[in-house]
Amino acid sequence: MENKRGMSVKYHVIQLEGPELRKYQNCVLDIAKDVIRVCDEEGIGYSLSGGSILGAIRHQGFIPWDDDIDINMPRADYDRLLRVFDEKLGEQYYIQTPATHPEMGILVTQIRKKGTVARRKYDWNLKECGISIDLYVMENVYDNAVLRFIQKNMSMALSFAVSAVRTYNNRNIPRELLEMEGRKLNYTKSKRLAGRILKLIPLRKWTAWCGFWFTVCKKDTTLLVSIPTGRKHFSGELYSRKEMCVYRKEPFETECFNVPIEAEKYLTGFYGDYMVMPPKEKQEKHLFLELQY
Repeated sequence: MENKRGMSVKYHVIQLEGPELRKYQNCVLDIAKDVIRVCDEEGIGYSLSGGSILGAIRHQGFIPWDDDIDINMPRADYDRLLRVFDEKLGEQYYIQTPATHPEMGILVTQIRKKGTVARRKYDWNLKECGISIDLYVMENVYDNAVLRFIQKNMSMALSFAVSAVRTYNNRNIPRELLEMEGRKLNYTKSKRLAGRILKLIPLRKWTAWCGFWFTVCKKDTTLLVSIPTGRKHFSGELYSRKEMCVYRKEPFETECFNVPIEAEKYLTGFYGDYMVMPPKEKQEKHLFLELQY
């Protein structure tokens, strides 16, 4: 692989197992505890997200082979967290958002621990890539079907553009790394070609346009919300506000964190029979190119 200066950089793929995986999980848990403490102090709404909800319900903590914690946050609460972040968390952590770090091509916000490095496939050439948790913003969605259709399609088209440009920019990442993770490959020649063309417009522009359409609905009382940066994108991450923005506590390792009030319904829609453990060959792996605590 080459860094931003075109210099060849060699990385050794790191897969965490056993005590090393547990060490990393504990570090991520500490980040989440600090962030959620601030949320509770400031009255900021949040819930666990995706696989972290699954971990809470099925394992009362991390999925055994997993190493991350994801958080969902309604847009209004996310904006409040940004306003208090430096004061409440800035001593230990820094935050990377699509607005502050558009060059990453990542539409998810990451809260990272200062003085650490957790270099993965999409931040392999960044200077700052500490151990992190991810924040997924639940956006307001128009009740009006026509406006919702426009918001949905503009959000999905622009998200694809960002992903395509990022894919092209990261075209030198070894395909083997993605295969080792066990993820469905979305690394096609056509997507790289689209990225090569779309790259004529700066990535910061695509990212800013995404931000505009994600947040175009300003009403915080709509019936629906969406997580357009989620794995299933805008349409597949469309939810009832009263099911996703109302919470209950569930144990997660040594803590109790918020999950959606209808967590089981969410998990069924996302995973099917979520209590069935996947076979080992289908268990996703999270790999590192560099790791420093």
